[in-house]
Parts: sequence; C-alpha cells; structure tokens
Amino acid sequence: MKKAFPVLLVLLMSFSFINAQDVTTHMYRKVAPENLAEYLDKEVNFWSKFSQSEIDKGNLKFWAVLQRVGSENLRDEPNILLITQINDINKPVNWKSIQQLFPQEKLKDLMMEDLFINTDEFYLRDLGNDIVGPNINPEKDYKYVRINYHNMKDVWWHLNFEAQKVKPFFEEAMKNGKTRIKGWGNSLILTPKSDNFKYKTESHDYFSTFRDALGPNDFVDLDFPEGFFKDWQNNYVGERNVRIYKIIALKRAK
Repeated sequence: MKKAFPVLLVLLMSFSFINAQDVTTHMYRKVAPENLAEYLDKEVNFWSKFSQSEIDKGNLKFWAVLQRVGSENLRDEPNILLITQINDINKPVNWKSIQQLFPQEKLKDLMMEDLFINTDEFYLRDLGNDIVGPNINPEKDYKYVRINYHNMKDVWWHLNFEAQKVKPFFEEAMKNGKTRIKGWGNSLILTPKSDNFKYKTESHDYFSTFRDALGPNDFVDLDFPEGFFKDWQNNYVGERNVRIYKIIALKRAK
C-alpha cells in the first residue's frame, strides 16, 4: 500500500498535466476508390469551412485532411488521415453543428459515414515545438507532409534532444535556405500503447513538393555536425514508421 500511493499520485498528476495540454487526434480512414472524389470534395467544400469557423470561435487550433501517397499497399491500408487539435479536451467540438453552417444540406450527407471506415485513432500531446520557415504560409505552401512515428528506450531523452538539438538545427537551416523542409514539429503519443503499436513519439516535416517529401536528403549543401545523432541512434529502437501524405486541406489558428 505504501508503494501504491506514490504511483497513484504520479498517475493523477500526469493525467492533470495532460488534461491541461493541447491534444491532437490522428484519425485514420479507409475510403474506397469509387468514393474518394466525393469524400475529398466534401472535406474541401464543407468541412474545411466548418473547421475554420471553429478555429475562429476558439474551439479548434488545427485541422487537416491528408491523402496517403507513395505506398505500394494503398488498396489495403487507410488512405486518409484526419488531424484535429482542439483547444480544450473537456470541450469537444460539436461536429454535427456543421448543418447550421450549411442548412440546405442533409446532415447524413455532410457526415459522410457511408463513404469511409474509421480504422485507427491515436491521441497525441502537442509539445509546442512547431516551427515554420521564413516567408512560409502553411495553408498555401504546405503541400505534402512526412509523418514519422518513433520508438526509443528513453522517451524524455529523445524529446529533449529534438527540442534542444534538432529544432534549432532545422530553424537555422530554414533561415539560411539550406533545407527543403518548410515546417517541422513533434508530439508525444498518449494512446494507443500496445504490442501492435510500440511507437511513443511522432514528428512531422512539411514540404512544398512530393519530390522533396520523398527525400532522402532534406538539406542542401549542409551536413549535420559529426556525431550529431550518435546518442540518438543508441537510444532508438527499431525503424521509423514513415508515411507521406498529400495535404488536401489545412486550417490552423494564427
């Protein structure tokens, strides 16, 4: 019992801390090829406008719909990723209120539930490390994103390394026009945590072209300092889970 109380206290403190932070959702969807055009059209013409209205009200911070590209197994895997970041996890967005914005449309048609299947849902905590390149307008200049899921021995060492080493290096490279990356950020994965999904953190790189998103070299005439990633590699477990997406629509708070 004496050991249980400190553990419980830590869990309660952790929950309170997470509860107060920005929470981002990664919702994976599978849309059949014959439904894809209609699905994307509604995301652009209805849901992007609704999301902007929720951002204007202060309910949302970020919303994006992404289409998977560059995969050999697109017919079997989820091909859509919907990302949302709300301001307050205790005040979820009322998605069905979209009909108030488009009263001439049927709610059933707006919700599009007959066009897709939700396959996976991840919750992440934003860490406030997002950076945007000089003279970059994310809503216009972000065309593709490379999402990386990471696994490692020591999560907090990894996150500190990204905040203290990777972020400043990327910022300097963006400032000097030495990288093809237009924006970068990272998050802590809250759930799921299982044998089937062992990844603990996520990072994302934004690009203006598909060619740039493919890599392999994101930096132009610029090398990382010698030994830059040595400790990072020693802390890393397995391989990154890397996925490239075309950005269909993106809205973010200014």
